[in-house]
Amino acid sequence: MKFIKTTLTIALSGLLVACGGGGSEGYYSNNSNTVENNSGGTPSTDIEATQAQLDILKREGQFLFGNYDPNDATTAKGYIDHALDTFAQGPIQLNLDIRKIDLTTFKATNYRDKCFPLSKTDYRACYVFVGEDIKKILSGYSEWDFDITAEDLKNIKLQNDQITPNLEAYQSNTRIYVFENENGDKNFNDVTITGAFAYPFQQSWGIQQTLQKRFVLINSATSDYKITTTATVKDPETGNDVEREITTGAISIYQDLTSRDGSLYNIQAGSGFNVLINDNPNIPFAEPISFILNSVPGTSASASFRIKASGEQELFLPSITTIDGTRVENESPDQNNQTFTGNVSLSGNNIFKFKQQLSGTLNFKHVINGITFKGTSINNNGTVNTSLSLPTGVTF
Repeated sequence: MKFIKTTLTIALSGLLVACGGGGSEGYYSNNSNTVENNSGGTPSTDIEATQAQLDILKREGQFLFGNYDPNDATTAKGYIDHALDTFAQGPIQLNLDIRKIDLTTFKATNYRDKCFPLSKTDYRACYVFVGEDIKKILSGYSEWDFDITAEDLKNIKLQNDQITPNLEAYQSNTRIYVFENENGDKNFNDVTITGAFAYPFQQSWGIQQTLQKRFVLINSATSDYKITTTATVKDPETGNDVEREITTGAISIYQDLTSRDGSLYNIQAGSGFNVLINDNPNIPFAEPISFILNSVPGTSASASFRIKASGEQELFLPSITTIDGTRVENESPDQNNQTFTGNVSLSGNNIFKFKQQLSGTLNFKHVINGITFKGTSINNNGTVNTSLSLPTGVTF
């Protein structure tokens, strides 16, 4: 995958520790002048830089502190907000919803005795749901598009020809696979999504409130997790239909039934996606965001989402090695280059839509650019107040 200035990159590696980074002048910050602070006070020489980093996070990642409403058009959405919100509303929600349907009712139409006929490593059977047919089996998705065409991408522009993925790559349908397994305890617990889809979201930058689309792409260029599917294509010499192997990227989330508290969903190694954001009114082109989770199951670097028996939710993304992007500003000319590193941990009731609740508590502990931000957000009738226990010497 090619990373460029107009791309925000979130890569979650198997490392648990955060890499270096840190704040600079301007809208974003790049200088390595902050230190990791896991246990107590921030040295006075670093307090100003720490406060500047926190202010940037509050602007680009309100999601991290619960002060984010995906359906509020007045909520300015930063790069981190777009990435995490897309992950929550897209792959995670689809993955949870497809598990609720009665698969046996689709045995005649959507069942494959061998999911990938040409594969030498995966002999599992599966149910597969493709394109717009997904709307027939899931409720609440009537405004989504599970078959992206060139017409759907009309009036979208990328910055230049070097941007990858290009718009042609987004022209695909969605495929959701639900796998059988020889071990009944694993049956239908592995759900894999690939292809492209789009869904509406609200965005406003004080100019006009608009209903836009997020275009999400999961393919070999956007995800390190791969599956080998088959497709029927025309043989260029004979003109006959033939089956060919196609290796593509995917997002795979596996439910671990041995969880001692509620439902535990492990995100498989390297799962990722690209989302096209067209919300910056300072420029004519859209900006792609890439999100890759290099999770390592069975270790402390395993990315996961848990719904406890009490209803409390936990999202653990163990190591963000790169968040790289720009937000072009013209009146005070600046490319606003920024790189974040670290990890994300959230826990509370309905963590993905925390601000929409009338009350609730969100606990968080993030390591961003070597600084630990630990604290609590309390929702009082839609007003979120956040307090920090770490770092000391700064105010939220």
